[in-house]
Amino acid sequence: MKTLNKHIIREVFFVTLVSFFIFTFFLIMNSLFVMSDLVIKYGISVLKVIELLFLLLPSTVAVTVPMAFLVGVLLTYSRLVQDNEYHGMQACGISTNDITKPTIMLALAVTFIMILFNNYLLPAANLSYKKLYFEIVKKRSSIIIQEHTFVNDFDNYVFYIGEKDNKNDLLKNVIVFVKSEDPSSPSKVILSREGELINDAESMRLALKLKDGTVQVGSYDDPGKLNQIFFGTNMVDLDIKGALRNNNTPADLKGTREMTARELLSEISKGTGSKQDKNWLFVELHKKFSIPFAVLAFAFVAIPLGLLTKKGGKVTGISFSLVLIFVYYILLSMGSTYGYRGQMNYFLAVWLPNIFLVVTGILVLLFILLKPLFKRRLAR
Repeated sequence: MKTLNKHIIREVFFVTLVSFFIFTFFLIMNSLFVMSDLVIKYGISVLKVIELLFLLLPSTVAVTVPMAFLVGVLLTYSRLVQDNEYHGMQACGISTNDITKPTIMLALAVTFIMILFNNYLLPAANLSYKKLYFEIVKKRSSIIIQEHTFVNDFDNYVFYIGEKDNKNDLLKNVIVFVKSEDPSSPSKVILSREGELINDAESMRLALKLKDGTVQVGSYDDPGKLNQIFFGTNMVDLDIKGALRNNNTPADLKGTREMTARELLSEISKGTGSKQDKNWLFVELHKKFSIPFAVLAFAFVAIPLGLLTKKGGKVTGISFSLVLIFVYYILLSMGSTYGYRGQMNYFLAVWLPNIFLVVTGILVLLFILLKPLFKRRLAR
């Protein structure tokens, strides 16, 4: 039996490893194009860009490992059926339970590793990425400002740039929406025909110099009333959580995705005294465990589906994998969105995809086990 276990584990591991590299490559492709722009358009050091890409990898790995494990299990068990190895094992008295045990044990081991990975390595990599990115922004602030795009990175402001002249470092048709923490305060919009980013490395000051524009201030008491102030020059000081005005990245750069489970629990215990959003804290805490558990959940559904695959072989296995991956991440995305908004129970919002996979796997397994009984009854 030990030989059988090694055989199954070796094949699942090999197919998972190949799938992991394929999935990771495709998901990182978009980042490669963005990173290449940093080098070509903005003159960022190649070494800095490689470091950014390296720090971005853990967030991709957290997603691709469960996906790859699903493919590895599905293709392994479908091959056992296609090559009649499964039926041969059954003829030798080896039960379905004996065949599934090694994969479940491997899934448990990978789940445990991914919990540690998501709880310690991933938050550290996310924080290091944010620090390095802000250091680059200090020197190349124009990276954030893109034309025909709403820019929401800076504190207190949302920008829209109609046109960007990179040769002359000019911004044209600029719209600035001023955020306010007080919902009762009137809305404020700044319109300018021309703008320019000013970056003073010595004083660590980043500002947007606007020319020939107006400041429009509305009124909640009288919606039809609009006050306009015309200006020749207007300076808007910019910042990103204090990162652009300090030589060192401030502690409050650490958001919920840069925290370990212990740090998230510590923030939750502060209640209203925490600076972090309560909904984000709970959702990210559950994600620390739910996403790694997807490895085990995928195994639960992949094993019976693989054993059920009689025709099509690899093509059918890959098709099942893509459908399950699509459904899983659609459910996760929807649940996370509602969870972040506080419109759904935190546990259900994040764990629903895993519950769906486990239930589906149990139903398919019951179908496989009960199928012979139905055949016998029909034969009578």
